[in-house]
Amino acid sequence: MPTALESRYCTEVQRISEKIKSYSNDLTCISRHPGFQTVCLDVYVLETAYYQYRSQYGDLQNCINERNRYTAYRQLARWCWGFLGKNVRVPLPSCAVAKIRETFSSEQYQGFKEPE
Repeated sequence: MPTALESRYCTEVQRISEKIKSYSNDLTCISRHPGFQTVCLDVYVLETAYYQYRSQYGDLQNCINERNRYTAYRQLARWCWGFLGKNVRVPLPSCAVAKIRETFSSEQYQGFKEPE
């Protein structure tokens, strides 16, 4: 990941660490949590979550992998932080971002941006 903010491991992020520990004290990474696969990587869950996004904010004019990746990031934030509010963003742990990017690959990636 290009910046220190984006290079954090999941156990360094309190909300992610809490989600891990709520499942098992032996689990070491959010990407190995059984809920991560369902919430963030299942294309049918992402499709449904995208419909909700689209009804609020409009269509994303991206290819399917980019749309799924963007929706997966939003799903992870919603799963661990709940509702954040408009223009409230949190950097996601690099392990989760890497797994999402591996699953929904692209030629180019954006990285974390503060709200404008």
